[in-house]
Amino acid sequence: MKKIIYIILFLLICAIDGQSQTDAPIEKQKIPKLNGHFFPSMGYFQSPLISTNLSTNIGFGQTSPLTIPGIVIDDYEIFSFQGQMIFVDLQVQYQQRFTPWLAMFFSTKLAGRVGSDMSSIMADGINTLSGGDIGWLIRVTESDKFYLSASISVEHLTGTFINVTEYFEEIINNNPYPSLVKKVPATLFGIGFRGAYAFNSMYGIQFNAKGSYGESLHREETQAYFSAGIIADVDFKPKKNVPIGLALGYVFTTAPEIVMKEGQSSNLIMGKIGYTGSDDFELGLQLTYYNIKLESVREDPFITKMVLILKFYF
Repeated sequence: MKKIIYIILFLLICAIDGQSQTDAPIEKQKIPKLNGHFFPSMGYFQSPLISTNLSTNIGFGQTSPLTIPGIVIDDYEIFSFQGQMIFVDLQVQYQQRFTPWLAMFFSTKLAGRVGSDMSSIMADGINTLSGGDIGWLIRVTESDKFYLSASISVEHLTGTFINVTEYFEEIINNNPYPSLVKKVPATLFGIGFRGAYAFNSMYGIQFNAKGSYGESLHREETQAYFSAGIIADVDFKPKKNVPIGLALGYVFTTAPEIVMKEGQSSNLIMGKIGYTGSDDFELGLQLTYYNIKLESVREDPFITKMVLILKFYF
């Protein structure tokens, strides 16, 4: 971990002394644009462009009604019931631009999963993840239409898991230290690439990929995580003078704050409508649809989540 800290400090020093780099052709304004195109921000997806900004994403979602299987006795099932799982998350991130080719970012995040009633809470427990990350965004290359950057970061998460079922299983199995609440910290080191391509002032795409490795949310284990995605968008303001933008994207991820379980993955389908009429901020509403794994049900459920996105540029 000391080597990682030394690397990060070295990059920060380079940022302060790196004035020999040529200025980027990105337009000189608060909201960065490429080839006259504005790229929208999306939840669970990071922008590749260097800028100073403060963003807040607030998400709330739930599953459709789930049938929790009961106990089968002589071909009859008893104690089965229906319930729902509720998902909430919050992320606040600040990014500071030092030079046209380097920015520093840090964020805090909170994610939670809980049943909608006591029965579903008993079956699946309560899971929460809290923490944040700090890192650097480095421009790799840029042209009039194409932009590519790399990121390095250190992330710290603390998982709190309340599982009634596992607690009683530990008692039955004569575990000398049964625990209803488990709190597990984890530190991860991540690297990634982010890119954007502007066809013209109206149409653009973004893509990224990130890998992380470090401590797992299971005690005394290590874990690798991966996420990758692509987004296509259209901004009607430059040619139609209508300050509305639309975006559609897909993300594959194993990030614990989304899947809420080690070794699982999710496929996120995202759509967003946003306001693009300001040079100081962007505001949008994102609909996210994705799958997760629940031990209490036979089929993997899907979650529908609404995410409010607000981002200020300085």
